[in-house]
Amino acid sequence: MIDRLKKIYLLYETIMASTKTACRPKCSHCCTCNVTLTSLEARFITFFLPPAQKKAVYTKITQTFPEKRFIPGMTTNQFARLCMEGADLPNEENDPSWGKCPLLENDLCTVYDVRPFGCRALMSETDCMHTDCAQMPPWILTLNNLFLQAIEHLDQKEYSGNLSDMLQIALSGNDVTHQDMQHHDPKNEALFVKNECIKCLMIPPEHRERMDPIVKNLSELINSAPDTGHDTNR
Repeated sequence: MIDRLKKIYLLYETIMASTKTACRPKCSHCCTCNVTLTSLEARFITFFLPPAQKKAVYTKITQTFPEKRFIPGMTTNQFARLCMEGADLPNEENDPSWGKCPLLENDLCTVYDVRPFGCRALMSETDCMHTDCAQMPPWILTLNNLFLQAIEHLDQKEYSGNLSDMLQIALSGNDVTHQDMQHHDPKNEALFVKNECIKCLMIPPEHRERMDPIVKNLSELINSAPDTGHDTNR
């Protein structure tokens, strides 16, 4: 699955290649401690980081672990399902003032090449360091939700959580699976939320035509046979 996740990231980069943004190196206004990711993405990070860098990143997280951070109460696919069912949505507290991402160093990401989709999806047409908020075209919001749903679906047997919580486990040498997470520290289960498969896609009518070929590409990637080599569930 790691290979398929990499292909999903590449597909997103291809789609976004011609999109003009105000983002640039050291533009880290949106790089807060509130980023979330799936267990598959945590494994992706640990798989591709060299041993020395893994140790450095683990040290950095443990030394600058954010006391207050966003703890997801639901995943993207759960949100879509609850909306479809007309159910009540859980309250989720999220405040960027809680602090910067612990993986930043001199306003640069120390794991940029293997960063999770939650970071890849952040963009703005204007300089949000001056406006204090990102300006994102509506179709890109739809695109981002679509990719978030696909990545979660690919990792539907596992879970999601805050980047600091997830990587602290993954980089400590423990497998990032729901079972291993409970064994690692049962009281921390409330920090994580179980992933779900896709029940419905969050695509508004005005974006369906534009998203149709992307949905097809994502579906082929998700359902493709595992590649040889390092495509693995663990």
